[in-house]
Amino acid sequence: MSKINYVRVVFLKKVGAFIGSDGKTYGPYSPGDEAIIPEEDAKSLVFEGAAARIGGYTVEEPIESVKETISSPIILLIIGFILIMIGFIIMSFSAISSNGIIWIFPFPPISVTGPLIIFAILPLIIFLIFFIVFIYIMIKHL
Repeated sequence: MSKINYVRVVFLKKVGAFIGSDGKTYGPYSPGDEAIIPEEDAKSLVFEGAAARIGGYTVEEPIESVKETISSPIILLIIGFILIMIGFIIMSFSAISSNGIIWIFPFPPISVTGPLIIFAILPLIIFLIFFIVFIYIMIKHL
């Protein structure tokens, strides 16, 4: 249920029939007529000088939504996980040698030392973390 704000307005000019923001038909109105219309429509009419606001109301009305549910969300989760993991696997194709030369796919070999070696294996660590989280989620939902 959502709240649609309605306001009471008095019409200052002749206003033809219109479809309100709530989908209902309002009007036609003559000068001096009063009506309760959606606040959004009242604002536009006041801005045009066709109406003056008197007061406000709040009416709860359901908003129609799509009632379709995903038939198999697990399959979509698995497909998304596989695509992300393929990306991380490609990123983690790195080889570290003992003399500090690494090769990160698809770039040429580079020489690194010290803490930069940690950045070379970071994609592999991220992949393992995502894999563990995915396995945990899959086990929890089965």
